[in-house]
Amino acid sequence: MKTIRIVSAVGLLLFSLVADAAVVLGPGSASCVTWNGDRQRNESHSQLNQSWVLGFVTAYNLYRPASQNSTPRPMDSRGMMAWIDNYCDANPLKDISDAAQALIDDLEGRAP
Repeated sequence: MKTIRIVSAVGLLLFSLVADAAVVLGPGSASCVTWNGDRQRNESHSQLNQSWVLGFVTAYNLYRPASQNSTPRPMDSRGMMAWIDNYCDANPLKDISDAAQALIDDLEGRAP
């Protein structure tokens, strides 16, 4: 009986951790390896990936809390793509969504 309670408690804990994770849709769920490969060999997929990143950053800008006082550092779309290129070169096991979030953190001055 005690074992069942422990297993149930661990299961509920794991479920709550997974339930809090955001589901990434579209190209953002692809790896940085995919980003790098598409940038080199598949222009149409690369453009789709780039559009996803720009949409992610735009959505963040539109929906960030009004109480947030910081203004993002300006960067044009070419600069953002170069930033993502560098991030993905250094972090091939991360996803495109991780790169986009790291870009936002950098623009907001929160990068480590």
